[in-house]
Amino acid sequence: MEVSSVYQVSVRPPDYVWVPNRYESGPHLLAPTGSDLQHHGTEDTVFAGYHYDLNFLTIHGRSRFPGLNIWLRSGQKMEVKVPVGCLLIQTGKQLEWLTGGECLAGMHEVVVTKRTLEAIELARQQNRSLWRVSSTLFAHIASDATLQPLGHFAVAPDASKYPPICAGDFVEQELAVINLKGKKGSS
Repeated sequence: MEVSSVYQVSVRPPDYVWVPNRYESGPHLLAPTGSDLQHHGTEDTVFAGYHYDLNFLTIHGRSRFPGLNIWLRSGQKMEVKVPVGCLLIQTGKQLEWLTGGECLAGMHEVVVTKRTLEAIELARQQNRSLWRVSSTLFAHIASDATLQPLGHFAVAPDASKYPPICAGDFVEQELAVINLKGKKGSS
């Protein structure tokens, strides 16, 4: 069963209809990253600062070294321990929009921690690579789909904070805020 289908079953009232075509044609991105812990393996080195993801769902595979922290709704910071063979799935800003804020985008960071240092030492003893490699899938809503609270979320208390917007325009706005939007005519 697809992740979005599991989500649909878990939150929908009987009259709620999830619209799969909102994400089937989305500009999904598989973004493996690597960090050389031989050169950047000191405690508190930040690889990805505190942030949320602008997409629909973020799917984190298990990294070779720890260092991913998430924040719970209560504001509590928590170090992630993804079991072997499992994935961590986080809500992105697009899903927050579709649920009228019922599901908030997950805040997270990647930083060298004490557990990372312990794993580096073990890898050295075992003569293993000191590259922290992670593969993350950013699942997106189709760029031409409208983001707005769906079904019963349209009448949620915070629904008015999420006005209709084209998903592609939303992504461009988010990228502009963090200075990642390209300028026209640049390559």
